[in-house]
Amino acid sequence: MNLIKMAATLAAIMFCYALADAKELQDVVYLKNGSIIRGTIVEQIPEQSLKIETSDGSIFVYETNEVARIAKEPPYKNKTNKTYRHSGYRGFIDTGGAVGVGDYGDPVFSFSTSHGYQFGPYFFIGAGLGVDYHFDWETAFMPIFADLRGYFINGKVTPFICAKAGYSPLKNGEGTYFNPNIGASFFVSDDIALNITVGYNLQHTKMYHVAWNVVEPWYTWEIIGAIIFKVGIEF
Repeated sequence: MNLIKMAATLAAIMFCYALADAKELQDVVYLKNGSIIRGTIVEQIPEQSLKIETSDGSIFVYETNEVARIAKEPPYKNKTNKTYRHSGYRGFIDTGGAVGVGDYGDPVFSFSTSHGYQFGPYFFIGAGLGVDYHFDWETAFMPIFADLRGYFINGKVTPFICAKAGYSPLKNGEGTYFNPNIGASFFVSDDIALNITVGYNLQHTKMYHVAWNVVEPWYTWEIIGAIIFKVGIEF
């Protein structure tokens, strides 16, 4: 009698473990064209078709003659396809310096911060505020700008392109601002990355002129250009 109870108890335990394992399994449909679809089969009509729903809510329908086989397997975890940038809020802080180019170019110290929304791993749109101090002109600009970023791959090390465009409203530092650049980001944790960028810094502003034979100074709108290098952090 004791042996029967022990056997029944062992069978019950094994049955519970089997149920637990079954809950961890998912349907896997192997197609004849080589594709593999993982999810839950929500409808199956023998010798006609089947319908499978994937983890993101998408539903796919296949005819039976397209299917090579159907299996039950543990959920697939592809660590190599880890998404480093998820949709949602993202912020940036950058600082660096610039070397002047062109007729009015001069050395610049630059600081900026941007905040906005990350659309999946490849695209960011936001807005920001910066402070650019031009040493030769002894003038500070404070551009308010839109920030667009596009990432080429989804990886721990990611090259990207970025464009900032806006306007500095300061009385003695007024004018259109544009900063296209390229760079790379290096993730140091799941949510934090370091950035390195190089680009062109364009500041359109008033240039005041004086002459010994002219009573009043006058101004013209000119471009202050510079090649700018920055390092930063994104979070």
